[in-house]
Amino acid sequence: MNAKSRITLVLIAAFFGCLYFFGTEVDRLNSKAVKISGVVTNPIGDTISFLSRDTSFVTTLDTVTGMFDIEFDIDSTMYLSLKQGSETTRMFVSQGDDIQLSLNTAEFDESIKYTGSEACSYLAWSYLFGEENAWPKFFDLSDEEIDSVITAYFDPYKEKLAAFEESNPDFYQTQIEDIDGTVHYIVSTREALAKLPKQGEDPIDFTFQDREGHDVSLSDFVGSVVLVDVWATWCGPCVAEIPFLKQIEEDYRDENITFLGVSVDNDTLAWETMMDEKELHGVHVITGGWSTQFMEDYAINGIPRFMLFDAEGKVFDLTAPRPSFDEIRPMLDSLLGDAE
Repeated sequence: MNAKSRITLVLIAAFFGCLYFFGTEVDRLNSKAVKISGVVTNPIGDTISFLSRDTSFVTTLDTVTGMFDIEFDIDSTMYLSLKQGSETTRMFVSQGDDIQLSLNTAEFDESIKYTGSEACSYLAWSYLFGEENAWPKFFDLSDEEIDSVITAYFDPYKEKLAAFEESNPDFYQTQIEDIDGTVHYIVSTREALAKLPKQGEDPIDFTFQDREGHDVSLSDFVGSVVLVDVWATWCGPCVAEIPFLKQIEEDYRDENITFLGVSVDNDTLAWETMMDEKELHGVHVITGGWSTQFMEDYAINGIPRFMLFDAEGKVFDLTAPRPSFDEIRPMLDSLLGDAE
C-alpha cells in the first residue's frame, strides 16, 4: 500500500470516528436519561437512593468496593435528594447528565465530590458554607444593621451562582428565587414581629384541645414559666429538636416551668402516634392545621418556633432560642430565678 492510500484510509477512519463521536454526543444530549455512578466509602446499608417529590430511584452498592451505577429517565430538570443510610444531600440533574460522585459517610457533607455537574458541586459547597458561617440573628438586628448583614451573608451565594446564569439558567433561576424568598421571609417576619407584644407586655391568649379533648389555654399557666414549642410531625427540624427538648425537660423537671407543645398538624393520628413513639412529656395541644388565628397573631411563618413567657404571664421572648442552642438555658435560669 502506497503512502497516498494509507493517508486516505487514515482520513476515512478519522471521518467515521468523528461521526461516531458526534452521533453519540447528540444521542446523549437528546436523551432523557440521567446516569449517576460513583463510590461510597463506609456505606450505611447496601443501597443508595435518589428521591424526587414523586418517585425514587434506588440501586445496590457493591458490597466490597462500595461502587454503584444507576440510569433513569426524567422529563425535565429536577432536584433530587441523594440518600445513603440516614444522610441526605441535594442534587440538581438535567436530561443527558453523566455524573460521577464519591463520598465518605464518616464525613458526609465534607467529603462529597462531583464531576460532570457544576450544579451539584455548587449545592455541596453551599451546604458547607452555611454550616461554617453561622446564620445571623436577623430578628435581633436594628433597622440600620439589617440591610448590610443580609447583603454580606447572601452575596457569596450570588457570586458563585453568577457562573450558571448562561450555562444553566434553570438552576440559576431556582437558586436565585430561593435566596430572594429567604430574604423576603426575613424582612416580612421582622415587620410582623415588630407589631407583636414586647417583653413585659401581655401576650395574646390562645386555646386549643389536648388529646383528651380538654381545652388548654396559655393563660392557664400563669404562675409558672412557660416554654411554648410550635411544631409539626412533618417538620424535620422540629423533630430534630425533640431530644434536646426532652433533655431540658429532664434537667428542669423540679423547676416551676411548663412545657407547652403546640402542634400545627391537621392529622391528629400522626400527632398522637409521634407523641407516643417519642415519649413526649409536658402539655400538648393541636391546632388542626397551619391557617389559624394563633399563627397570624404570633406571626409564625416557619417552624419550629419557641416562645418564652414569665411566671407573671408576660411575654419574655417570642423568638426564643431552640433547645439545641446554648443560649436557652441561661434564659430559663434567669426567668426561674426571677420567679422565686
